Amino acid sequence: NEVSSEHAIFGLMKDLETSKVSTQKLILDGIKIEDVNTLISDALCAIPRTTRRLSTIIHEKTQGNPFFCLEFLRSLVDRGLLRHSLRQGSWEWDAEKIGLENTTDNVLYLLSSKMNGLTNEVQTVLKVLSCFGIKVNGNIITYLNSTSQYCDI
Repeated sequence: NEVSSEHAIFGLMKDLETSKVSTQKLILDGIKIEDVNTLISDALCAIPRTTRRLSTIIHEKTQGNPFFCLEFLRSLVDRGLLRHSLRQGSWEWDAEKIGLENTTDNVLYLLSSKMNGLTNEVQTVLKVLSCFGIKVNGNIITYLNSTSQYCDI
């Protein structure tokens, strides 16, 4: 779990259950290394055997979380560790340098800098709704709107 048991989301989940709002907990595991390699090779328009070592490193650093895989890949491009060579017509990287990268700090920094660019209201909406996945049931929005804590968002 990415959050501790004291996190506000657990209080919200309890309130939703008490209010008879239907909820469902999902436990998601990371994707397999073969799937990370498919993701990376597709993103780089490369032959999968050429991206295997890079994919292995990314899989290790992200535990196969597809979102973090892509964010880490973007951060590698942003920092010049993954670059497209016009001369070669392909992507180039230094696997040893990438292997030394501290993934957690880079992904968290990247995500927090993106979030800090948003207004406080948008940040609050995203924080709360992200707990419910990519689709949010209208009952949840209605419930949140009826609470003093979330009625202004």
